[in-house]
Amino acid sequence: MRSCSKILCREHALWFLFVGIVSSLVDIGLLYCLCEFGGLGYIAAAALSYCTGILVSYSLNKILTFHDRSRNYLAQFTTFALISSSCLLVNIAIIWLLVELAAFNYLVAKIVATIGVFFWNYYGQSRFTFRAGAA
Repeated sequence: MRSCSKILCREHALWFLFVGIVSSLVDIGLLYCLCEFGGLGYIAAAALSYCTGILVSYSLNKILTFHDRSRNYLAQFTTFALISSSCLLVNIAIIWLLVELAAFNYLVAKIVATIGVFFWNYYGQSRFTFRAGAA
């Protein structure tokens, strides 16, 4: 495993942010559709939409952010999904707290929660899933 230079880590972080924005738009768009048109409650919809965002995020991060060529997809996606699941739990907790205790709109709460888990997600994915700097 090669170490990550400051420039490379900054580049990874910027691409991770870009991918995060794209996958968050998918996540939040689906959350809205599931709640408003699908009749699901915001917690169930948030969990389902987040899982869809995980698929988008894994694919784009593997290709664009980390330029990862590993063909061990199952093990790698499992690690990615486990880290993302920890983020999902925190995400759902933040949404619930903001909606139920602070009377936030569920979409605003979702945006706050997404920002809140970004750094843990980046750290976990770069250190464990893609091992920053590995080809």
